[in-house]
Amino acid sequence: MDRQKAQAAKLRGWNTRMIMNKMAIADINWWISKLRTNIPAQLIQIPPQMTMTTDAAPREWGSTLEKELEMIAIAHEIWNKRQVKLSSNNREIKAITQGLRSFPKTLKNSRVQSLAIRSYNSQTV
Repeated sequence: MDRQKAQAAKLRGWNTRMIMNKMAIADINWWISKLRTNIPAQLIQIPPQMTMTTDAAPREWGSTLEKELEMIAIAHEIWNKRQVKLSSNNREIKAITQGLRSFPKTLKNSRVQSLAIRSYNSQTV
């Protein structure tokens, strides 16, 4: 159908009628049936159950995990030679992923469905 539409627009311009073949009509009918059976779902925003705060310094990263303003876990490491050379934005993103990888049991055991992530770099969150 896209090919037919492009060809008609090229030959006769955008403000014109075109005759579609049976295959294109079948495609349109398929999409119409999908739209009719679509059941809209509302996204539910769950308040954060925990907060992970991260920071990436030039030589190391750190992350804390808090629940109800109480620190329940902490993780930190020194960057390796390759990571030290990364841009500050990349180190901040890496600090977030390293933080998440540091707390899997705590997050799983607490059955966390919503986690707030705080970073000192607003571009990473």
